[in-house]
Amino acid sequence: MSVKCSYAASAGQLTAWYGTSRTEMEWDDNQEPTAADHGDVLYDIGKSDTIGRYMVARRNITPGEVVFTDQPAVIGPDNAAIPMCLVCWRKVSGHYKCRMCGWPLCGDSCRETKAHGKECVIFQERESKVEVTSFGKPNRMYDAILPLRVLLLKLTNKKVYRLVCLLMDHKENQSPAQQRRQAQIAELIRVTWGFGKDFSVNEVKHVLGILSVNSFVVHDGAEDGMDLIGLYPWTSLISHCCVPNVKIITRDDFSYICESTVNIPAGSEIVTSYHHYYYHLFGTMYRRSDIKQTWKFDCICYRCKDPTELGTFVSGVKCNKCKNSFLLPVEPLDYNTAWKCIGCDNMRTSDDIGDMLHKLEVEIDSIPTCEPEQLEQLLQELHSSLHENHYLVSDCKRRLIDVYGHEKEYEYDNLSQEKLENKSDFCNQLLHLSSKLSPGKSELRGYLLWERHGAELRLAQLPWLNMESSTEEYINKLQLCCESLQEIIDILGPIRVDSEEGANGLRAKTDLQTIEQQILELQ
Repeated sequence: MSVKCSYAASAGQLTAWYGTSRTEMEWDDNQEPTAADHGDVLYDIGKSDTIGRYMVARRNITPGEVVFTDQPAVIGPDNAAIPMCLVCWRKVSGHYKCRMCGWPLCGDSCRETKAHGKECVIFQERESKVEVTSFGKPNRMYDAILPLRVLLLKLTNKKVYRLVCLLMDHKENQSPAQQRRQAQIAELIRVTWGFGKDFSVNEVKHVLGILSVNSFVVHDGAEDGMDLIGLYPWTSLISHCCVPNVKIITRDDFSYICESTVNIPAGSEIVTSYHHYYYHLFGTMYRRSDIKQTWKFDCICYRCKDPTELGTFVSGVKCNKCKNSFLLPVEPLDYNTAWKCIGCDNMRTSDDIGDMLHKLEVEIDSIPTCEPEQLEQLLQELHSSLHENHYLVSDCKRRLIDVYGHEKEYEYDNLSQEKLENKSDFCNQLLHLSSKLSPGKSELRGYLLWERHGAELRLAQLPWLNMESSTEEYINKLQLCCESLQEIIDILGPIRVDSEEGANGLRAKTDLQTIEQQILELQ
């Protein structure tokens, strides 16, 4: 489903989202943004030399409270995008182009929108006509759309542009390849498209650096190259922690809701996880390395500092000497730390552990989804070398959860009772871990509850259909399913319906109505 969304918010919208009208909102270079500029929110803004600006709870916040809402200042294609309509985001073939600016669009309906009209006029004023000649494959020209739309805020909404420019760009961590890419995009925007008098090279590079570490994926495309990303100036102030205390909910209009998942005492930092929830159960070395590579900083949260990761042992490797205990990193914040057994004096190097885990990761990735039996066999083998909570063990279980009930020939109706029970058990095991590592009504919990529901519902149906349980027993099991579905709806229901999580929230609502009707009929 395509969602209509303009390339950038109008001046009126941004006034409503970010403060006063444009004629009243000039900031000097020394002025700092405050939470009051955002509106009636539950946070204050702090500042640190190491992490920049961050959010702290203004008062005690209870689970489920809305800390703030946010709107994207701009939305655009992700890197390596294939040509798409810049109004409705549908894939385009080049058969229709705006005759004034040259951008490929879907048709007259998109060309006549205010969103395109504004952008079209700007290109015309600079006597620039776009020429897109390659379709159906990644086109680097589209890499410049989002940064240009951020830069245009300098001309249309100085306050929001000032807020964006306060975000960190981590330019000191950019590789030579990234620097070359930024130079190419700067040349495209300034020279090819004629914005040289509007934006300097340094301004373009600064915006590109900001986007590289502060933008959010807002839409997973139907195929590769169709993803969309957005920049949310206020949301970008939230720091990362590997045990988040809030979740970010994306609504149908791409707006964000920041909702607390646990109690947050007044003065405590408000933190989210930058990782997809699948990776909340991964070990510290994996997470920190990925964060370093993707967001250009070293996480030093309390979970990363704890070798046991809050007693979960998700990085624990079985000791090859005493056989009864586990090796953990001695200094988890050191990428090259030694690993020591907590039950004996055995030590192993970081490279040794890393090589072993890498081989296992490759083996897991090599197993196709159509052959879950191989994954089950590997899962049994992993228990001889890893802790039962190790993230590779959990990842195998998560992959099996995604196969059983969904893949061809493994739909719920085709699963044996043993397979159904295994899926339910896997979900319960991961729910136990998530209660510590992604606590509260997190998306991870919603995902696992939904997957468990499918297995539990079928397990409830089988004995009743086979006349092996009474109608009363069946109704009791259905009522438990209803309780679980209600929590699933609470978690996944508010999420954008054009997403896997939001779609599952809708399915949960349908299932709940169906089961409640069945209970009434059985009673």
